[in-house]
Amino acid sequence: MSWYLKPKTRYLNLLELQLLHEFEKAGIYEDVAVAGHCNDKGIIFRTPHSSTNEVLATVKVALMPKGVAKYEHTGIHLGQHQLAAIILDHAQKHPSFSIGWGQRFSGCREVDGKVEAVSSGPNGEQWFRCDYLIGADGASSTVRKTLCIPFEGFTWKDRFVASNVYYDFEKYEGYSTATMIFDKNNWGVIARTGKPKEGLWRVAFGVTEEESASLDDPEFLLKKVQEKYEILFPGPRPLQYELQSANPYWAHQRVAREFRRGRVILCGDSAHSNNPIGGLGLTTGLLDAASLGNCLIRIISKGESNPDCLLQQYADVRRKAFIDYTNPTSIANKHRLMSDEPEEVKRRDQFFAKVNGDPEFLREMAHQMNEVLEDNFEN
Repeated sequence: MSWYLKPKTRYLNLLELQLLHEFEKAGIYEDVAVAGHCNDKGIIFRTPHSSTNEVLATVKVALMPKGVAKYEHTGIHLGQHQLAAIILDHAQKHPSFSIGWGQRFSGCREVDGKVEAVSSGPNGEQWFRCDYLIGADGASSTVRKTLCIPFEGFTWKDRFVASNVYYDFEKYEGYSTATMIFDKNNWGVIARTGKPKEGLWRVAFGVTEEESASLDDPEFLLKKVQEKYEILFPGPRPLQYELQSANPYWAHQRVAREFRRGRVILCGDSAHSNNPIGGLGLTTGLLDAASLGNCLIRIISKGESNPDCLLQQYADVRRKAFIDYTNPTSIANKHRLMSDEPEEVKRRDQFFAKVNGDPEFLREMAHQMNEVLEDNFEN
């Protein structure tokens, strides 16, 4: 076994069919599909290997009624850094696109119908003027803080650990491309991060509130990773794996009180943050970008008669999508994995029964997902 710590890398589990459709419209779907792993096996829900080692339910595209799923897979597994490289490559083909590396946003103000902004970098401060400024600078957004917009909600008291590991999960029965493991103390998520030939998997798990502060100690973190792997991994002992990286982090359920202040608009994690179980945070942010992009096309290229109204519609609709769908669904996903409260166990059992035997339930899930997330403000 070998390992090292490196900056956290997030991976996509693109369950939202609408997002793949947006990739098609943006002209990047084929590149994403080639670079990533198309999951045609679905999602497996199971108990830990060290416990009852039982498969509880499986979501498969084949169970969905015809006409609901456009694609022959439940999603694409791809590293966020790989997706970013694909988007950057396509963007750089446009002559009007430019990017300034090594610059940090410092502040902005509206003057005479424009936004004046300042950034700092190796060569000092740089000022620029623009029609609109988009804050897409993450959950710790300086743009949002500069506007004094509250980031409302809460932070989970138990901490998450995201690790990347080389291990051949798929040769063991019941470990599909995406696996959710249910247990009060030893829940986890195991998923491919890309092509099978790459052999790299993301394994995420939770650590109790009492142990969370100790995760900043690398020795304790490594010990905890080893302990969890013994509980979660199938296969003979001693386990033979190569740990590439392991990083602890706090998960949040927060949303900006407003997504727009005049000509400054928030998008993605700068506007909202949620726990990663189910892959809804980054996906929702990408759909924010698709919606806001369509708004700006209408304003800048098509002469939208009432741009303020359209941008406010974006802010209201996308905030509502997070509050009504992403936030409660991601909270429910976390509770479903780890809660042993009687009512939660009852809801979990009902969920599994429907997933295993009710195609109409899968249709409802697909339609709900698309109805809430698909308003992209196109003419």
